[in-house]
Amino acid sequence: MRRAPYKRKDRLASQIKKAVSEIIEFESGNEKLKSITLTDVEVSGDLRIATIFVSSSVGGLSPKEALDVLDKAKGFIRKSLAERIRVRYMPQIRFQYDASIDYGFKIDEILKEIKDDEEGG
Repeated sequence: MRRAPYKRKDRLASQIKKAVSEIIEFESGNEKLKSITLTDVEVSGDLRIATIFVSSSVGGLSPKEALDVLDKAKGFIRKSLAERIRVRYMPQIRFQYDASIDYGFKIDEILKEIKDDEEGG
């Protein structure tokens, strides 16, 4: 059985995720940015748009606050990204909040409550 080839957009998405994580952690100097976690990156088929999915459940920022902080830093992030990744066209970056981690925490809390109820009663 032959495996599907690893697509160029998937390689680019992986490079973008790694680079943006490093930029936010080590170069930004903004503590609010450091509390944001990148969960995934999707690049469009024409490699022109990169959607970066983020979460901030650990840092205590609301989804709106996290997206506002990222939008204010978007120019810096894109410029730093262009210095790290060599592509013909640097994709436009868009940030989107990923609620799946928050959803997972909520499910975990519910399961813990159920377990506590079973043990207590």
